[in-house]
Amino acid sequence: MSIFTAENVVVSGGGSSSPGRVSEWASNVAYSDGQIVTFNGSQYIARGGVGAGVVPPVEVASPLTPGAPRWFLAARGRSLPSSYNDNTTYYADQVVMYLGGVYILDAPTVPVGTRPTRDKRWTRLSEVLTDAESEKVTSADLSGFAASTTAAIINNTDEDPRVRHHRVRLTVSALSSPGPLYTLRFPRPLASEARPQIMIQVEDQVGAYMLLTAAPFISGGQVTGYTLSAQGGAPPTTIEFTVFVKEMVDQVK
Repeated sequence: MSIFTAENVVVSGGGSSSPGRVSEWASNVAYSDGQIVTFNGSQYIARGGVGAGVVPPVEVASPLTPGAPRWFLAARGRSLPSSYNDNTTYYADQVVMYLGGVYILDAPTVPVGTRPTRDKRWTRLSEVLTDAESEKVTSADLSGFAASTTAAIINNTDEDPRVRHHRVRLTVSALSSPGPLYTLRFPRPLASEARPQIMIQVEDQVGAYMLLTAAPFISGGQVTGYTLSAQGGAPPTTIEFTVFVKEMVDQVK
């Protein structure tokens, strides 16, 4: 399916026949001179007879007959996004979703299994919140409290707490040595391949002195949660801080 569709577009095909109704390209159909097709949202016009299975963007880039492409790119568009699959062959202007990102292929094609985060021929269009990041978290997801320590997930203004962004109120009733303070279990695991980044944002001097850090739990190739620790120890106090959990992607070198 394409981002846009058009019918009865009058565009010269460079041949003698009249342009016809626009149709979606099909691999088992042969096309005559001047016929117009859409392929991943882009429009192509047949030049001369085009046999079945001649892929428009591949033919434009590398004609079977050098210097005489059988397809002509008339207007560029893009497909609607679909989930990336290692076993699928992708072609120019195809849009996929992968590890929280949206990508478009800026090449005639790539070998099967060429992942968007590993090849510059894929261009990143935007970032989306993954299903795992958008899951809501509650105080029930907290456990493993250190002695004299309690914590709760709280709202921050009008935002609902969720994995990607949650606010914690931590209370320590007695001086504690450096070490773990609590554990949070994610409602849904994050893919470790996405290299989830967990950051703590403190907002006062006491929190800064505590040197709060979060270490992820990794099990079966997935990040199932994290443990919050105070590397500088914890004095008797009540503080609030924000935890940011973001699925990253491997950057193309």
